[in-house]
Amino acid sequence: MKVAKKVCLIGRFAVGKTSLVKQFIDKQFGEKYKTTVGVSISTKELIINDTELSMVIWDIAGFEQDGHYTHYLRGVHGIIWVMDGTEPESFEILDIITKSIPEITQIPSICFINKHDLTDEWCVEEEHLEQLKQLNYAVLNCSAKTGENVEEGFTELAELLVS
Repeated sequence: MKVAKKVCLIGRFAVGKTSLVKQFIDKQFGEKYKTTVGVSISTKELIINDTELSMVIWDIAGFEQDGHYTHYLRGVHGIIWVMDGTEPESFEILDIITKSIPEITQIPSICFINKHDLTDEWCVEEEHLEQLKQLNYAVLNCSAKTGENVEEGFTELAELLVS
């Protein structure tokens, strides 16, 4: 069986959404920061439990204004929340979006806490993790730079999408 599933990455500016996608698809990391304007769409073909999955990945520009994500999320099958483990403010987007679009919590989701390679700047607190646990999201500390847990996280979401 062959299926296509739309996946959206949600997070603030500069948390590493684009870098995570590039690491997952091309196994590359770019040192230069490039702002995503609007949305960038990529596709990755995977085989999950005898299902050919075409994961259509929407890398949405970071923005926290009410209504920003609404039109991008039409027809979404999965969400990857991206937070920056060196920036506690990046966790606020989860609260903002889930309050403005409560039904989003019913969509299969995982959460990447990115920049785990910057251990000396890491400042994730238990309250941040508790918020994610209450939503039953799988949480992975990851690094777009080193590739730590990137493939594992996307694969975990892919498994949720075909189950």
